[in-house]
Amino acid sequence: MRRLFVAACAVSLMLGSACAQDADHLRDFRDKLIWKGPLMKTAFAALFNEAINSPTEWGRSPSGFAKRAGNSFGQRTVKASLELALSPLTHEDLHFRRYGEGSVWTRVKHTMLGTFWVERDDGAPGHTLAAGRITGAFAAGQASRIWMPARVANFGAGARTGAAWLGLDVATDLVREFWPRK
Repeated sequence: MRRLFVAACAVSLMLGSACAQDADHLRDFRDKLIWKGPLMKTAFAALFNEAINSPTEWGRSPSGFAKRAGNSFGQRTVKASLELALSPLTHEDLHFRRYGEGSVWTRVKHTMLGTFWVERDDGAPGHTLAAGRITGAFAAGQASRIWMPARVANFGAGARTGAAWLGLDVATDLVREFWPRK
């Protein structure tokens, strides 16, 4: 598992550097993978999975926690790498834009739609499908099946994990939308 963790870090850093067309893109990669927010999310995911003992084959122990943290970081690595590698090709602006006004339903709708249908970053008018985000989420779910126990190493479990990643993106954006500004 340690070798996999080191390999995932190396590949993600190489992909992040290769995809970095400018300083903003490299900063996006850092913010999605190796900054305090993503590392806290990794720790929380590992703690949650430790609490519910998922997958049970890893047990409740320091070793099990390390495997869960490595699993979460590995998934985050795949997701961030693909998301940031594909977004320039489709001109996706993956930065969250707070709506900040209107009814609660209008703001929720804006946030949920904004997870899948994003503004273009090339100055052209209109929006585009967040193909990088969607592909990254489902690829992360499927890639994690490589190191998961055999009981959960199937396509359906990977698809559920990908959907959970997208749900987490929506939830994170909802918190950003309604969190009081300073």
